Amino acid sequence: MNLDDLLDKVVSKETFFAFVKALKEDKIDEDEKEKKNPSSPYDSGANGWENNSIPHFLDSLEAFGEDSQYITEEPSWKNFALLLYAGKFYE
Repeated sequence: MNLDDLLDKVVSKETFFAFVKALKEDKIDEDEKEKKNPSSPYDSGANGWENNSIPHFLDSLEAFGEDSQYITEEPSWKNFALLLYAGKFYE
């Protein structure tokens, strides 16, 4: 199942952590692919990761949270997952 599908299914602590595990595995997979065949430094990685350091990842997560209409004041497992997912690609 891809990350978009898993994100859509986040409704609980259990499904949130299933998403977190898949996001981690996606990054590990991309790192392995990049070792074998590096992408241009001006493009995203093989799996679409734009942010490869924790500071960049957290900057993107923060920016998405501030900019997005999808992140509401009411906390939810889905919002937490969406923030983490945005850390992958949001700039």
